[in-house]
Amino acid sequence: FRGIQYEKSARGRLDELTQEERTASVRKLQFFVGHEDRLTRLSEDPNLLRILEAIIGERPGLFANQAMVKPARIGREKPWHQDHAYFDLPMGTQIVSAWVSLDAATPENGCMHVVPGSHREGPVVHFQVRDWQLCDDQVKTDRVVAVPTEPGDILLWDGLLHHGTPPNRSDKGRRALQLHYWPASVEKVPKEDRLAVFGSEGKDVTC
Repeated sequence: FRGIQYEKSARGRLDELTQEERTASVRKLQFFVGHEDRLTRLSEDPNLLRILEAIIGERPGLFANQAMVKPARIGREKPWHQDHAYFDLPMGTQIVSAWVSLDAATPENGCMHVVPGSHREGPVVHFQVRDWQLCDDQVKTDRVVAVPTEPGDILLWDGLLHHGTPPNRSDKGRRALQLHYWPASVEKVPKEDRLAVFGSEGKDVTC
């Protein structure tokens, strides 16, 4: 399995770390569906798919899957963004992200933060700053809501919702699974079509 991403502070010294230290430095796992049977079954859970179909309006397809980890003390932020900015899908596609909390997520260890209603305000240009993200001064900080969760809780949000997570400076790690669904009948579009709306990944823009 090669879909492992480590925190930047550990990447250059993995050979020096013990197995336990390396595990504690993992930031993200990608493409686990189809590789790990239990996680694959979760992505196909009939109750989850029934809810998604009611939201999307047709049979949902799985577009992407990740495990998002914030290791204790070193877990970096995920800057504010819209999920659709990462996906080569036509504008107007109903994307729904399902975020499954495996640990208690709190404001201290980097729980999800959202701007309620922001998905109704359309796509916003993203910039390559600390990540592929919204410009920091575009975030409507007066509307931000923290969303703490307990293990087993599932958050669902629209692909245009403004959301992000702060760094983890606490002694408790935070793990979550993230599954992105879209209408199964929709086909991908060229990357250029997406960037024409969300920006050119920082090549010709400033923030």
